[in-house]
Amino acid sequence: MASKKEENISILLKNFVESQKEILIVFLYNREGLLISKYGQFELENKEEKEIEQVHAALSLLCENLIKKMSLQYQIGRFGTGTFDTPDNRIIFIEAGPDAILICVCSYDTNLDKIFPVTYIVVEKIAQLLEESFDYNFNSLDIPDLTFNEDLELERLTVDKSDPILENVFLKHQIRITPGKRKAFKLIVLGSAAVGKTTLINSFLQKHQITDYRPTLGISISTKKYNLQGFKDDTISFLIFDLAGQEFFKRVRHDYYTGASCAFIVYDITRKDTFEDAINFWYKDAKNELTSDIPIVFIGNKIDLEDERQVLKEEGVSKANELKASFIETAALHNINVLDTFKIIGIGLLFKTIEDVLE
Repeated sequence: MASKKEENISILLKNFVESQKEILIVFLYNREGLLISKYGQFELENKEEKEIEQVHAALSLLCENLIKKMSLQYQIGRFGTGTFDTPDNRIIFIEAGPDAILICVCSYDTNLDKIFPVTYIVVEKIAQLLEESFDYNFNSLDIPDLTFNEDLELERLTVDKSDPILENVFLKHQIRITPGKRKAFKLIVLGSAAVGKTTLINSFLQKHQITDYRPTLGISISTKKYNLQGFKDDTISFLIFDLAGQEFFKRVRHDYYTGASCAFIVYDITRKDTFEDAINFWYKDAKNELTSDIPIVFIGNKIDLEDERQVLKEEGVSKANELKASFIETAALHNINVLDTFKIIGIGLLFKTIEDVLE
């Protein structure tokens, strides 16, 4: 019988694969190269069940040979992060803590810039499950449905090697962080009163929630630091600015925007007016005031109040796409999608190859 830890890892891998249509199958190996868990897509285009089983078997053998070959050259904990290319697939390898490595076999046209931030979140969850430090009060096995719509590009070192690691399998990229690259980011949180901005931030900071509405007085500034799996020496720091009502905002708006690396614009899905304010006031004001293009994320909060919903998810996605922003829905009071959203954005900011907005 599988242990609770093994069951949760299986659930996590299932959620990961089923949330990312580009992934065909994933494998999690331990430091000895033994398989811990795997999960594959069971609906492959134009393939019958028997053909899918054959595809999975072939990919399993490929990755088994790949991990053996890699283990001859490196120890787990020294693999780093990168990709292999085959004639048909892209293979992502990424360490999941010091004791495991995750291998994802994807379709060849996979957009690595979009899938890597989510994969980093997954391996962090795996590492915490393996070391039994996973906090279910502020984390979950779900994969956040964050719709990206920004010019996010990872710093990838293209490896020019003529010798394949296996037949027709070539090391293509290694992921790196430029030494001295800025790792501290100012994040501003915008939105109308009582949409849950402070509760959203408290969820990320892993503070206890309050169930009644207590308005923020002035500007609340919080800090949060965390490390990225595979880059233990690189600490991401968030300086989070939480704003009070619009009247106070008018007096400090210039200083509030200055130096921002990212903006969260929050609305309440149960109040249509806050969605309209998010678009017609907060977004327009941010675009007019900011001196450079920064990632903007629309956040539809309070999805735990689904019966009272006035703004459909499709409306939020459509408007975010139109405005070239990212989008996600959360339930800040119940820590749904909150921690992962902050961390994915932090990963995106850390790896952006465009000039840092703070410099």
